[in-house]
Amino acid sequence: MSIIDSCLNLYRGESYYVAYPARPLPQDYWEAKKDPDGKVRDIEAERDQRKEDVRYIADYVNARAPGRVLDIGFGLGELLEQVTGQNDCFGLDPSQKAVEVARQWCSADLRHGVLEKGTFPANMFDVVTANHVIEHVDEPIPFVETIFEILKPGGDFICGTPNFACAAARVYGDRFRLLHDPTHVSLFSDDSLVRLLRDTGFRIEMVEYPYFGTRFATRETFDSMVRADADVSPAFWGSFVTVFARKPE
Repeated sequence: MSIIDSCLNLYRGESYYVAYPARPLPQDYWEAKKDPDGKVRDIEAERDQRKEDVRYIADYVNARAPGRVLDIGFGLGELLEQVTGQNDCFGLDPSQKAVEVARQWCSADLRHGVLEKGTFPANMFDVVTANHVIEHVDEPIPFVETIFEILKPGGDFICGTPNFACAAARVYGDRFRLLHDPTHVSLFSDDSLVRLLRDTGFRIEMVEYPYFGTRFATRETFDSMVRADADVSPAFWGSFVTVFARKPE
């Protein structure tokens, strides 16, 4: 059975994710590296594009009443930079390079580390974001439970991750581009992520599949999906899912 078939089986069982063995990463996650197409990417040089990619999350946070915001796995600070100064912002990331770069762009309280039980007090935050983080976490269930604990009642958790049961994964199978990141170790479908959040106690407010209106929505990617003959799948609608969940009051 292929790894994508295993992810599709999440629809039929009670599991929330498929564990996928990690592969060695030869450099810091944020250093220049090859993408699945073989293109060497300079992540810092893509800052403006990456800011635009997460603008919809920043807009959601900024539309709430100001409060205390935590961005887990904040990367190079593209989201925190866009959260208005009326909020009291915190960031947590396991990369020291991420901390150093993000401090040049935002004034949040940035910390080096990973989320564990006791990292923050219970009921501390009004919003917690973890955009493309949960797939890197070996034990995602305690991760979500800890986020539920540190959120205030009425607080929002915004969780984005690859959807390993999407159209591109089904068409391309093991050539699905998001299988190529060696640090993707916990693979979710959109349905299984929603189930995990609900079973943890969250109420689902909204589910988004950011694609149309983004830099990824091109005729070239559509044609690649139709032909299905590329070495790796294109970025396509449904490949990413973002769930907006709320801790009940």
